Amino acid sequence: MLPSRAVATTRRLSDRPRLIARGQKWLAAFTPFFSSQERRQAGGQHRLFFSQVELCDNLIFFRRAAVDQFAERLLDMNRTIGQPKKITLIFGRKVTRQYKGKLQTELEDLDLPNPVIRSHYAHGFAKQYVRDDRLLRTEPATHDVTDYGVKKNVENLPQLRQRMSEIIDHYHDAQQDILETFIDRGQLQKLAEPTTLTKGKRIPGLKLDHPRQLAVMHALVRYANIAAGSTFTTADLYPPVLDALGLPQSQYSLASLRYDLSKLRAKGLLEKLPHSRRYRLAHKGYSICVLFLKLFERIYAPLTAGLLKPFSGDRNLAEDKRCQLDRLYQRLTDDLDALLSAVGLKTAA
Repeated sequence: MLPSRAVATTRRLSDRPRLIARGQKWLAAFTPFFSSQERRQAGGQHRLFFSQVELCDNLIFFRRAAVDQFAERLLDMNRTIGQPKKITLIFGRKVTRQYKGKLQTELEDLDLPNPVIRSHYAHGFAKQYVRDDRLLRTEPATHDVTDYGVKKNVENLPQLRQRMSEIIDHYHDAQQDILETFIDRGQLQKLAEPTTLTKGKRIPGLKLDHPRQLAVMHALVRYANIAAGSTFTTADLYPPVLDALGLPQSQYSLASLRYDLSKLRAKGLLEKLPHSRRYRLAHKGYSICVLFLKLFERIYAPLTAGLLKPFSGDRNLAEDKRCQLDRLYQRLTDDLDALLSAVGLKTAA
């Protein structure tokens, strides 16, 4: 039997002739059951097979703090990686009703700097852990290489290396939502949280569905403000806000407008010009206002209406008869259903 660590840790042994030659050398030294003449006459020989194999991939970080932060996100997000669909993706083998092996992902405390994430499949597993201060290691291992569709003869080492490398890549693919740049890092939550000014005054945060806030945002992104040099006074902004709200002055005062503008100022989205009564909407403030308006009016509101009170006749309408916007909304609804299913959430019937 060939020691598994010799296969897993030494790239030079990927040369099959050299591997087999060295293996036969040690077999001849440690298993002298046949003489050279007997081997030539009877054709008796030993063959080399895999017993246990493992392959590792190291992701190297520059700072230890970044490793810890990333590992915490992995521990939190990998709770669903043990689902049959994910295991099928990682190991490239279907999980059918006939499957009888262990099928789960677990966290283990092995006295390492961080817990070990271990995803089991058949006679093996793939594990991920922090090693040597700044390494994030992903490591598949198995006691039976036939689980990966590879025969046990060591001559199949290149094929086995390829399969195990694919498992590592697929494991990373299953974590793609964590590795992506555009993930939730708390900015939306911070916008919704109250802001405490240096003098101790507490200003409420921004809400995605607040009518007064959305009306102010409508007025802020008007082209009229851009034509005026991107600056305005509360008096300039007051009429379009009333128009967006559909309210008379008696129900929404100029003081209320200043209060709503203070929320945007507290978040750094709006600034007051020095020694002036004029305001300027920051570049990121313009983008955030447009984002909030688009999300509410073009995403949340239409999708909510479609879910809570859909038109019954829409289901009977052929897709090619629908307008482009309706087709896109339906596609978005279908993709949201798929997304909820992928992250382990089920929509109510």
